[in-house]
Parts: sequence; structure tokens; C-alpha cells
Amino acid sequence: MTARIRVLCRDQNGTLTLSADQPLEPDQPVLLGREGDLGVGISPVDPKVSRQAVQVTRTDAGWRIVVTNRNGVIVHPWGQPPGMAEPESVFSWPRLALRVVGRPQLQHWILLDDPALQPRRPEPLPGTELTESAEQPRPLTVPQELAVRALFAELLTWPPLVPATPRQIKQVASRLGVRTESIQRRLEEVRKKAGMVGLSRTSLLTDPEYLYVLVRAGYLAPDEDDLHPILTAAGAV
Repeated sequence: MTARIRVLCRDQNGTLTLSADQPLEPDQPVLLGREGDLGVGISPVDPKVSRQAVQVTRTDAGWRIVVTNRNGVIVHPWGQPPGMAEPESVFSWPRLALRVVGRPQLQHWILLDDPALQPRRPEPLPGTELTESAEQPRPLTVPQELAVRALFAELLTWPPLVPATPRQIKQVASRLGVRTESIQRRLEEVRKKAGMVGLSRTSLLTDPEYLYVLVRAGYLAPDEDDLHPILTAAGAV
């Protein structure tokens, strides 16, 4: 599938509008802003968004981002914590959201999607013959993945929710129709697998740090269920 770029705005009532949706050709820079190739901050007008706010290029290495918005850009890789963008950076990630900072009542989103950049599970350590070993945990089981996705649904939704909050364990149990103790056991096993691929600390089961580790290691991938209905209607994947 060809890489795609989408521009959306979420107003203070939480309503999303989609203003642009098009393929992104390799090595063809696209300028976004109030006077860019694609408009950001023009409907509704947001004077706090720069005329030339950000430039995006799909390169062999991933998404090349050049930020010129005077109020900055916040980067939201799917399944990862957000952070302020550097003036120039490259991200190799299947779904990358750029929040162009303008008026606090509005959220301006640039969504970059390319499944070819799918995170991969780490290779087995040298000297191991089995793919699944003590150093290489097995993939998440279906019940484990369901529990993780239900718990952190707001952190995985696309475009991102700001702010995003994990559900309570009892809410996950009710949603999935199982006992709270069962959800706790599933999540404890998931967190244990995260510890085998880089989680450095153990905290509450509702702490998303182990989610971030598993996504980086390729154990959890973007899914159609993460998409807002406005993207589903537009044919996003």
C-alpha cells in the first residue's frame, strides 16, 4: 500500500473533520501550514499555526520531518508516548501523528500511514537455535492481546486522543465478560513478556510503559479497530 498523509482537526467539542487525504509519493516533500501544499490551521482559521508549519517526506529511512511551526509540533508515534519534535528528525514507524500546536481549543493533526514500516520482533540472540526461547518470549495470545488493547484503548486509538487514559482493570473485565482476576493474570503475563524484551521496571498493570516496550519490540501492531470512524469511512487501514 502507498504511504498516505491525512490532515484533520479536532475542535473543543471533540468533533473531528478530515480536510485532506492523499497518497504520499517517495522522496516528494509536502509542505503543510496555513500556506502550504496542504492546509493546516485554515478551517477553522488558526493564526497560531505558522504559514509554513512542517515539511514531511517519505524517504527510504522513514518519515523525514522538518518543523518550522513557531509553536512547535508534538510527535505521537502509534503505541508510544508523545514528545516535542526536533527541528529535523526521521521516524521509521507505521503510523505517525504530528500535532501542530496552535490555539489550545483546537488540535491540528497530520497522520502519516505506511504499513511497510511495521515494527518487527527482535531477532533471537546469537547462539540460540529456537525462535521461542527464554530470551525471546512467545507472541501474545489472543486473550492477552484483547486484554491489553481493551486496557489501553485510548492510547492506541487513531488519531490519538489527548489526553488519553487507561481503563480500570474492572472495566476491562466487564467489557470482555470475564473475571477481574483473569484479566490481572493475563496482564501480568504480558508484562512479564515485556520484561524479557526490555522493560526495566515493574509498576502498576495500568502503567503503559510495558505497552510501549511491546509495541517497539513488534509484539503489538496497528489494527483497523484502532481507527476513528471518520478514517474507516475514508478507507484507511
